[in-house]
Amino acid sequence: MELNAIKATSVKDLQKALAKRLAHRDIKDDVIAAVSKRMIRDGLKIAAFDFCPYGICIDYFSDRPFSVDAYVKDNILRAIKLFPNGILVDDLWRMQVEMHVPELQGLGGR
Repeated sequence: MELNAIKATSVKDLQKALAKRLAHRDIKDDVIAAVSKRMIRDGLKIAAFDFCPYGICIDYFSDRPFSVDAYVKDNILRAIKLFPNGILVDDLWRMQVEMHVPELQGLGGR
C-alpha cells in the first residue's frame, strides 16, 4: 500500500452522514455542523461512527504517521485505543475514540 493512499474524510461528507443518522431526532443543523468539525482530524479517514451513552464513538484509519497528542489536545475523550493493522496492510493504523459530546449524549445505549 502506498503512503497517503487513504483519502481523509471531509467535514461536508461527515455532516451529510451525521444528518442522515440523526434525521429522526430533533437536532439542529448548527449542532451537527459543530460536532462534525470536532470529529474531523487532518489526514484521518473516518471508517465508522456510532452513538454511545457519553457522546460518540469513532473509528479512524490512517496510512501515515499522526500525532495522538495533537488529537487529544482540544477534545474531551473517554478513551483512545490505537491498533496497528500492519499484519494485514503495512503502515495502516486504526484509532478508536470515545468522544464526550454533550449535544449527543444519551442517543446510544449499551
